[in-house]
Amino acid sequence: MPRQGNSLSAVLEVIDAMLPFTLKLEVQTKNHEDSDASPTLLTGNATATGVETKDVSVSGAKELVRFKFTATGDPGGDTPTDTWVHFRTNQPIWQPN
Repeated sequence: MPRQGNSLSAVLEVIDAMLPFTLKLEVQTKNHEDSDASPTLLTGNATATGVETKDVSVSGAKELVRFKFTATGDPGGDTPTDTWVHFRTNQPIWQPN
């Protein structure tokens, strides 16, 4: 997403999930000429461990911003299954400079 300010707020809403689980949201930023493999991690990660809404506010955004989601969980039992999380997030809420 192209930057529209130096600071932003993001909302992560977990709607439903396999329990137990952890869903981690990282906000990454980079300039156009930077490699996709080496973005800068902005502080303010959100980790959801239940059906809830989390806010994360960060500053220092470069030209491009992206979200990285990491889901982990342990379904237990004898037959392992995939971890799943139903969540949503909207475009960043840009703060005026």
